[in-house]
Amino acid sequence: MSKNVKILIGVLLALVLATPAMAMKLEFHGDLNNRFLLYTDQADFFKVSGPTLDKEDRPDTFGEIKSRLIVSAATDDGAVKGVYALEVGALKFGSNPATTPGGDGTFSGDGVNLETRWFYTDFQIPGVASKARVQIGLFSNTVNRFFWSETAMGVKVYGDNWYFAWLRPKDTFQPSGGSSKDWRNDDLDTLNARYDLKMEPVKLGLFASYMTQTNNDNSVSLNPAIANEIKLFPNAEFDLLAIGIDGGVSAGTGFGKVFLNWDLIYETGSVDNVGSPGNNVDIKGYLAHADLGLNFGAATVTYTVWYASGDDNSSDKDFENFFHVDVDLFESFIFQESLTDDNVFFEGGYIRDKGLFFNKLALDYQATKQTKLGIAALYLQTAKDLEWSTFKEKNLGVEIDGYVTHKLYGNLELALHLGYLVSGDAMDFFETTQNGSADVDIFKSEARVRYQF
Repeated sequence: MSKNVKILIGVLLALVLATPAMAMKLEFHGDLNNRFLLYTDQADFFKVSGPTLDKEDRPDTFGEIKSRLIVSAATDDGAVKGVYALEVGALKFGSNPATTPGGDGTFSGDGVNLETRWFYTDFQIPGVASKARVQIGLFSNTVNRFFWSETAMGVKVYGDNWYFAWLRPKDTFQPSGGSSKDWRNDDLDTLNARYDLKMEPVKLGLFASYMTQTNNDNSVSLNPAIANEIKLFPNAEFDLLAIGIDGGVSAGTGFGKVFLNWDLIYETGSVDNVGSPGNNVDIKGYLAHADLGLNFGAATVTYTVWYASGDDNSSDKDFENFFHVDVDLFESFIFQESLTDDNVFFEGGYIRDKGLFFNKLALDYQATKQTKLGIAALYLQTAKDLEWSTFKEKNLGVEIDGYVTHKLYGNLELALHLGYLVSGDAMDFFETTQNGSADVDIFKSEARVRYQF
C-alpha cells in the first residue's frame, strides 16, 4: 500500500471518528423521478426551439430519469449549514449523455446531464435574537411563481417572512486592458426583495425585482417573440423593474371552504439600442391572476384565470408584453410543463410576445388516502393576435386534462397524466401547412414512478 493511500485512509478515519465530537447533523435525501412519455401524436410540438404541427401524425415515446441527491451538514445548534444537491437528467433511455457541460453557474443550474442543482452555505447572523440568516451560493430563488422561481447564484439575507437578495445569473469577466472599460459590461445583476404578511385568514406578499445589464456594443438584435424570457435575452443594455402583490384568503362556509388566491405584477424599464444605436424601447408589461375555489369533503373545485399582456407591434417603441425571468408552470399539460417537464412547448404563462388569456376549471378528488383523481377543462387565447401570412387569430383552443396519482408506498408515487387539445384557429400559426384554420389537434399521455426520501 502506497504512502499516499495510507495518508488518505488515515484522514478519512479521523473525520469519521471526529464526527460525534464535532456535533454535526448530517442529512441525506433523494428524489428519484422516472418519467415516461407514453404517447404523443405531435412530438415536434414539444420542442422549445421551433415547435411545429403537421397534418400527418408525428408520434413518439420515451423513458427518462431526472433524479436528485441532496446532502446537508449542519452544526448541532443549526447556526451554520451547508447544502449540496446534484441532479442527473433529464436523461432519456438510450440517449448519449452530454459530453460538455454548458453555462456553469447560469440560470437553472450548471449543466445538462450531471448538474449541480444547489450548492450553498447558510448561517445565522451572530447577535441577532430573531431568525436572520445568510445564504451564499447556488440556491432556490422565488420572487413570484409567475415572474421568477428557479435556482440562481448570489447572496440572500432572510428571516421568517422577508428576504433581500443580490443575484448575478450572467457574468462576463473583463480583464484589465480588454476592450471594455466598464466593469459591469455584459453582467446581469439583480436586486430582489420580498415581504410576506400573515393575518389569518389572509396572506399577503409584496415583492420587487430590479434587473440591470450593461452592454458597450452600439446595438443589439432583440426579437421578443424569440427572446421571450429574460434568461434568453442577448447581452443587451436593459433595465427592468417588476413590482407586485400576491396572496390569498380563505373562509369556512356551510357548504365548504372557499378560497381565493391572486397575483398582480407590473413591469417597467427599457432596452437600449435595439437594432440600431439610439433605438431605445420601453418595457410595459403586466400579469393578473386569480384562483377561486371551493373545498368540500374530499373534493376541490377551482377556477383559474390569468391575463398576461401581449404586444401587437414588436417594431415600435414599446414592448407591451409580459416577460418572466425563469419559471416552471404546470397548469396546462399541452402548453406548459407536465410529468416530462423538460420536453415542453413553453414553461411560462404566455405565448411568445402575444400574452395569454387563460381559463381553467378543475375538479380534484381525494378518492382514498393513497389515490387522487383530477379532471380539468381549459380555454386559451392569446392577448394579442398571432399574425402569419395574411392571417391573424387569438383562439388557441379547448384543452381537456386528466390525471391520477397513487401512493404505492408512503414515499413511492405512481402518476398518469392525459391531455388533449381541440385546436383553435390560432394554432395554424405553428402548422407546417398554413391555411388560416386549425387542422391538427394534439394528444399527450405521460406517467411517472417517483421515489422520495
